[in-house]
Amino acid sequence: MFKSMRAIILLFVAGLVITTTVGITYFAQRELSSSAYKSQYDAAQALIDSTLLNVSNEYQSLLFSEKAALDRRKKELKAVVGIAYGAVLLNYTKYKEGKLTEKEAKSLSIEQLKNMRYDDGVGYIWVNDTKTPFPSMIMHATLPELDGTILDNPRFDCALGIKKNLFSAFRDICEKSGSGYVDYFWPKPTPEGLSKDQPKLSYVQLFKEWNWIIGSGLYVDDLEEDVRKRFDAILHELRTSFAQIKIGKSGYVFIFTGTQELLVHPTYANTTTSTLRNPQTGRLIGEELIESANKTGVHEYLWDKPPNNVGNFKFKKRTYVKYFEPLDWYICSSIYVDELEQPGRILRNKTIIFSLGILALALALATILSRKIAHPLLKLTEASQAIGKGGLSATQIPVSGPTETRHLGYVIKQMLESIRNGMEELSMTNIQLEKEVNDHAIAKEELLKLRNHLKNIIDSMPSILVGIDNIGRINLWNTSATKSTGLTSDQACGQMLQLLFPELTNEIDRAITVIKTGKTAEIARAPRKIDGQTHYENITVYPLTNDGQEGAVIRIDDITDSVRIEEMMIQTEKMMSIGGLAAGMAHEINNPLGGILQGAQNIERRLSPELKKNIEVADKYNTSLESIHDYMQERKIFTMLRGIRDAAERSAQIIANMLNFSRKTDAHRTSCKLNELVDSAITLAKQDYDLKKTYDFKQIDIRTNYAEDLPHVICVRTEIEQVLLNLLGNAAQAMSGVENPENPARITINVKQEKDFITTEVSDNGPGIDEETRKRVFEPFFTTKPEGVGTGLGLSVSYFIITQNHGGTFTVESTAGKGAKFTFKLPINI
Repeated sequence: MFKSMRAIILLFVAGLVITTTVGITYFAQRELSSSAYKSQYDAAQALIDSTLLNVSNEYQSLLFSEKAALDRRKKELKAVVGIAYGAVLLNYTKYKEGKLTEKEAKSLSIEQLKNMRYDDGVGYIWVNDTKTPFPSMIMHATLPELDGTILDNPRFDCALGIKKNLFSAFRDICEKSGSGYVDYFWPKPTPEGLSKDQPKLSYVQLFKEWNWIIGSGLYVDDLEEDVRKRFDAILHELRTSFAQIKIGKSGYVFIFTGTQELLVHPTYANTTTSTLRNPQTGRLIGEELIESANKTGVHEYLWDKPPNNVGNFKFKKRTYVKYFEPLDWYICSSIYVDELEQPGRILRNKTIIFSLGILALALALATILSRKIAHPLLKLTEASQAIGKGGLSATQIPVSGPTETRHLGYVIKQMLESIRNGMEELSMTNIQLEKEVNDHAIAKEELLKLRNHLKNIIDSMPSILVGIDNIGRINLWNTSATKSTGLTSDQACGQMLQLLFPELTNEIDRAITVIKTGKTAEIARAPRKIDGQTHYENITVYPLTNDGQEGAVIRIDDITDSVRIEEMMIQTEKMMSIGGLAAGMAHEINNPLGGILQGAQNIERRLSPELKKNIEVADKYNTSLESIHDYMQERKIFTMLRGIRDAAERSAQIIANMLNFSRKTDAHRTSCKLNELVDSAITLAKQDYDLKKTYDFKQIDIRTNYAEDLPHVICVRTEIEQVLLNLLGNAAQAMSGVENPENPARITINVKQEKDFITTEVSDNGPGIDEETRKRVFEPFFTTKPEGVGTGLGLSVSYFIITQNHGGTFTVESTAGKGAKFTFKLPINI
């Protein structure tokens, strides 16, 4: 059919180029698509794994926060019941000393406990007895209708999760251990009245002398609200970080729950997958993804593509899904298949265009070559045949020459075959090299993104995170560690932990133990000195295994503020309790003190020669008042009487201070400026000089710093002056025993505005206050002064004036050897 050598060459070249192009295009597209699938699969798996690790860490933090909150509230609950127990014990002691009848002591105790409130009125105290089979209610603050009733109502069968009678459970735990915790359900006081039954945890303690069980409780839903807020914050952080992640051009990460609620999604967040169905199968897409998570972890389906094709469900999509059981979350990363196939299509189109160019060029060259090669060959063949058959005379070349054509075709075929093989090897080599370069670039970019994402997560944590290997060499150092030490991650990594962070030297042995056992170790409220101040930290050591290398991560959380708040709460509760006790004691002691003063005055009057009746009685018994007077003077009885009167008057003054401490003042309030009050108090203090005192304000350097344009505050002028005089006197008293010519006694007073408060700071350069004394400095009758010098009521009365009478705050900051600073804040009223 193809007798023309020229046509055969042209057809052969065209067929060879077309066949090569089709083969190369097919295999290149398939390999590139396969590579893209695998690369995206690996990236999606790595992203899901990192997300799971992040979610797991946040979940563990959530559990730890919930447990810590419950433990703290249980301690607070135990402290409240302890205060109530102390009040009852004090009344019982008065009864045993004969100051009260037992009935009066019990009645006073019931009244005091009934009025105790905390947690904005939600917290209260109740008392029941220990009778069997069912106790009776002695006093209940919010359900007075229960007082005096036998607590056998079936609605009280709500304790310990086994529907045991609640008050029988209280009695049993007190008879067994004296005190303990019980969980149950109980109505909660609200501004609208009592709510429905809520989960509650109570602490009860037995007062054995009267067979009273004293108890109080907290509502668990308050803790659950705190946990929910933290959970919402974690979810918000995940939504923010996931919104910045793109897989391919349009792919994204999303999370839904086992109840098919979409928590994180670029277009369907906060909806349920019960409204979203696979357009191919008609099934709920959430159910199909859950099934895939339990099988291969991969699912393909048709879906819309945000942001330009929302609602247009025609795009093939591949989703990788994993299940996080503790939160019942399904974490998914997805990519659109057309984006995976797009590189292959681009390569195919480019290969076809390039091949068409090669084909045109090959045909043109083949045409030229056929003209130059075929014509001489034909002449040579005709000449050879003519010479072979007819000799030199046969000079015409025949049109066809089968033998020569077949031989030439065979040679050309071998040549083309060799050329084809060379082109195929070169093409395959180029494709493989391009594939490896692309794979390496994609993998490097994804790893860099993942590394940066994980580093941002670690650096954003407020905790100090330090990773070490099994010999204590640092391999992880986050931003909080840099802020704490001033060393960057590059400076710290590779160094030994004890050299850069000596405070954690003891944690190296603990970290080695954690690495061996695989169990997390925790230290709560570890103290550490920072710039001369005591800070408290929670230290947690986690085991870590990475690529066969063992190590540990040390996490440090600063809880100093929480500890300070806890101390302030304990101090406030203590002051509230002591205030009530002080009022009762003051009224009880005033009556016998009055009798003592009146008796001492009557004795002096009965010895006075100015009364005619005294002279008459002395004459009746043949003696004289002068003799009696001389005897009394000689035996120093008059001195003793004056001592009795002075002691009674001093006790009366102490009682008056106690009453001031326990009740709000009715004094006139006026608008004042704190800087003017400070100047007035300093003037009064400088006039206060007594030879019995060891200090003189005129010898003390008093400095004042006032902010400009200070607003007025509404206060009782004399009470604030009393507070300032107490602080000035205490500072002078503290510095009087320290002689330091290089650092003479100095008191500094700063007055400034901070938001809605006027802040007054009174500082001295005296010997300071140790931590144990600082915690008790506002307690009534607590003093470090010698006996007879101070009553221990100055600071407690000042604390009461600021916090109760004026709605302010009163704090102290001090370190032994470095002076003390007392700070009180008053609200601004313009």
